[in-house]
Amino acid sequence: MMAIKEQKHDSKQCTSLAFFKGVTLFANLLQEDVARFADAAKIKSYKKGSFLYLEGEEADFFYVICSGWLKLFHTTEDGEEVNLAMITRDSITGENAIFEQGRFTSSAQVAEDAQILSIPYVLLKEQLLVNPKLAFNMLTSMVQYQRRHELQLEQYLLYSAPQRIGCFLLGLCPTLEQKDGVTLNLPYDKTLIASTLGMKGATFSRALNILREETGIHITGTRVTIASMERLLNFVNGCYSHTNMQKVL
Repeated sequence: MMAIKEQKHDSKQCTSLAFFKGVTLFANLLQEDVARFADAAKIKSYKKGSFLYLEGEEADFFYVICSGWLKLFHTTEDGEEVNLAMITRDSITGENAIFEQGRFTSSAQVAEDAQILSIPYVLLKEQLLVNPKLAFNMLTSMVQYQRRHELQLEQYLLYSAPQRIGCFLLGLCPTLEQKDGVTLNLPYDKTLIASTLGMKGATFSRALNILREETGIHITGTRVTIASMERLLNFVNGCYSHTNMQKVL
């Protein structure tokens, strides 16, 4: 049985040029261009439940996640929260304020303890004007974000609730080649997972019970044991490649 653990970066790794080059926004930039952002970045630890920024606030920084999870959400006029995305390590957020008069278009709350880099918004704005490659990377990042939402919508339309949960669990696995099963921990609480997958709590509980019966998975607290990857894959019909499943998390 193989146990899956979340990869974490220490503070030195997060501020290194190698880490920055692994983020889509900074990929393939000249070293001196990447260094401008790395030198300006400040790392800070955030506790679960704390807010990184609120919708409509003026942006002083944009952010890169080193570890942990962040919930992006919109608040309706009636005060309802609409979960837009759950993002984790190597993801950026807050950068699209540049297209909204410098204001954040959603709120961001820490879903699990996180280490996050803050980088001055004005630096991004200045560099986008003089660096075509950075502008292209920004466009690429936006397209990837849109594609994730398209895949998520496709999943909602094609998959039953138990299949969506199964797909979510498979997306947490680093490989689908493991035949003897894996043990992993849910990345954040079940209420958020349900919201991410477009379900109410009661629907999620019923769907989880069906998934247990159909695939033989075991869930104790946040610990999940997948006895047979093949059985789970067969249940979700293999409609998505592993890469695509990771993108919709």
